[in-house]
Amino acid sequence: MIGLFFRPRSKVRAGRIRKRLSGARRPGRKSPPEPSASAEGFALIDVLVGLALIGVITSLMMVFLGQARTMVRIEKATEFQMEVDAASRFLETAISHAEPLPLSKSSPDMVLYLNGNNARIEFSAVQAIGFKSTALREIAVSLGDGGQAGGVLAIVQKTRRGSGSNASTRGEPVRLIGGVSAMKFEYLDGAATASSWSPGWTVPRRLPAAVRFTISVLRDGAAYSARGFARLDLTNAQALPRTK
Repeated sequence: MIGLFFRPRSKVRAGRIRKRLSGARRPGRKSPPEPSASAEGFALIDVLVGLALIGVITSLMMVFLGQARTMVRIEKATEFQMEVDAASRFLETAISHAEPLPLSKSSPDMVLYLNGNNARIEFSAVQAIGFKSTALREIAVSLGDGGQAGGVLAIVQKTRRGSGSNASTRGEPVRLIGGVSAMKFEYLDGAATASSWSPGWTVPRRLPAAVRFTISVLRDGAAYSARGFARLDLTNAQALPRTK
């Protein structure tokens, strides 16, 4: 009988501990998970790697942006220089076709085939009209005021109908290039004993042997320039006989 109601002390203590543990836990309440050392270490490494990647990407973007800006500047400078060169080639072609014909401003005592100074030149030339026709034009190239954009190099063509002073019809100026800061024409007298370049030409009944010029353009704080040289027809540059 005594053995039936007797329990060992170790078993009694284990039962009491289980009751205490079960009573300490409340139903419906979960204990917060304990942070693991591996999770904390991964978060720190992630931050360090992210900062390193941001630094690398930023440095690469700065390099690429610098190269892109340099390429844009080079492209703009090339475009501006090509524009100045194109205007110079156009003037060379136009001046080289000058004809020994009196200008509309000529008088019986002063017959001018070409009139010019440092910033302006006037002459007569045969210009192409379309693909199969040509016409005589009196051409004037001068530097005008373009406002805040700087000077404007423009060309004006006058239609010639006869040889009188009122036989020309003035056309509208055509803009060749803008932003011109300086324009300089010089004229070579082939008939002079010592050939030299002069800043103006008002010699009657003669064309200069050649005309050279310099175009200076200022764009976006940078200076561009082009030089041109037009050799006139030497046979046309000789004096024509006077008609009685």
